[in-house]
Amino acid sequence: MITALLATTAGLLAVAWWIRRTNLAYAPAAAEPRPLPQGCELGSQLLMAAVSTEGEPAAAGQPGSAAAAPTPDTPGPSAKAKRTKPKRELPSRREFLRKATFASWAVTLGGFGGASLMFLWPSLRGGFGAKFEVGTEDEILAEIRAAKAPYQFSPGRTYFVEYDPALDPDGQYAKITGGAKVMAVYWRCVHLGCKVPWCLTSQWFECPCHGSRYNRWGEWQGGPAPRGLDRFPVTIEEGKVIVDTGKLTQGPPRQSPSLAQPAEGPSCL
Repeated sequence: MITALLATTAGLLAVAWWIRRTNLAYAPAAAEPRPLPQGCELGSQLLMAAVSTEGEPAAAGQPGSAAAAPTPDTPGPSAKAKRTKPKRELPSRREFLRKATFASWAVTLGGFGGASLMFLWPSLRGGFGAKFEVGTEDEILAEIRAAKAPYQFSPGRTYFVEYDPALDPDGQYAKITGGAKVMAVYWRCVHLGCKVPWCLTSQWFECPCHGSRYNRWGEWQGGPAPRGLDRFPVTIEEGKVIVDTGKLTQGPPRQSPSLAQPAEGPSCL
């Protein structure tokens, strides 16, 4: 958002500078006046001669006398042409509007592009999409068993559930858990993206948006969802559980649940 504001401000300043530079209304006051058209030179000379002869008559041959008055054939010093800067042509209205529109679009697209880059690389800010150190296995398992509910880790938008390799004879989740006794499940419903809450009575994940339901390992049990909940890889480093939210693994298909867990009570929907 800050990038978009800075880009917009810079674009507006550039447009204002360009208008001031090309508009003669902002010309400095000390600029030399435009020369009179050629047809007005005779009138200017006659006017200056009349002013110089007012009052007492001057002596012949002296300045101000009629003999010394400049004539069209012999222009005096006052009629000497002054140097002028070359006239700068103003852009047409159509050209100005075209350039202003182009500049506005460039600023808008630049701000949008900067915001998109910030969104696509969230790990640079340490937010969702980065690796997180959650805690020890024992701490997470103690939370799960005491609450009879998954351990919710909000910075990673993740539910941690207890994983028992003995209940997964085919080793479907062995790689994603990295030898840990916990599994990281993305809390976003794979149907339309709602956050899926935990139902304490049924011991299932139940989506209130469209009724998709998943067992405690996030495997599909009903509803319009096309598969089970997605997962994040977990590793153990120096006794700590590390979850990488930048590597999303697609959830298991409907037809291959590993955990045989029926609903343990009434649904929360």
